[in-house]
Amino acid sequence: MNRKFLLLVSLLIIAIGATGILSGYGDSNKKEGELIKPNIEKEIAIVLAQATHDLPSGSLLTKMDYSIKKSAVPQSSKLIKDDISATPNIDSYLLKHNILAGSYITQDMLVSPDSDEFNYHNLQQGQIVYKFNIKQQDEYLLDTLQIGDVVSFQLRALEIDNNKGMENGTVIENNSMNNRKKQSYSLNEIITGVKIIRIKKHSERELSEKKHNNQKTENVSVGYIDVIIKTEDLDVLHIVEKSGDIFLTPSYKPDDKESRARNLYDVIPKLRTTRELRG
Repeated sequence: MNRKFLLLVSLLIIAIGATGILSGYGDSNKKEGELIKPNIEKEIAIVLAQATHDLPSGSLLTKMDYSIKKSAVPQSSKLIKDDISATPNIDSYLLKHNILAGSYITQDMLVSPDSDEFNYHNLQQGQIVYKFNIKQQDEYLLDTLQIGDVVSFQLRALEIDNNKGMENGTVIENNSMNNRKKQSYSLNEIITGVKIIRIKKHSERELSEKKHNNQKTENVSVGYIDVIIKTEDLDVLHIVEKSGDIFLTPSYKPDDKESRARNLYDVIPKLRTTRELRG
């Protein structure tokens, strides 16, 4: 009887031990599996602007100054602080700090051209920002000119040879005149050395909205160019704006010291001879 009892007790002890061993093995495998399982971190899409060369403080950025890189990084990445996805197009923005080539241009380094801070940093006393609307026939200016380029304001005016009323000189008239017998156009440089600070070309959607508003196609602006002018230059523009057509042209070379006034006879001298022969 005692032997049977001892045998049962022994078997019970063995069963309990085996159960404990198997249970511990299972828990060990479970913990090991939990340790092996990777912690997958959520990724965020960012846009980075990297300087292509050294840029000094006060620079007006162009596409030549930076390269854009789109990337997806973990939430914990330090690159997130350099993200400029809120302002992916930083052309015409003013740089507040010096930056080395290869460094990232961050949002806090930039000043929007639409802000008062931009005017504070970029304009001197007696200067203003003048927006010049570009029509379709002059659209090439939006594609060829760059921020920082220097341009001139030109006036194309209609000249009347008024020999009967005046022995010498010409009278400037507007384009609505009907008497074309002795008329020619002159080109006069009225404001020189004007710096471009912003170039905006309207998107197809923006142009579609303008046309939808019943604007005449020839009067629709395809974009605009912002330039810095002196306050007294604004007076000049108001004086001459009704005398002819005003448009922008790239400035003449520095060695051209005098502003130029050209007329049709300068371009085609033979016309002068022909008109003189006809009387």
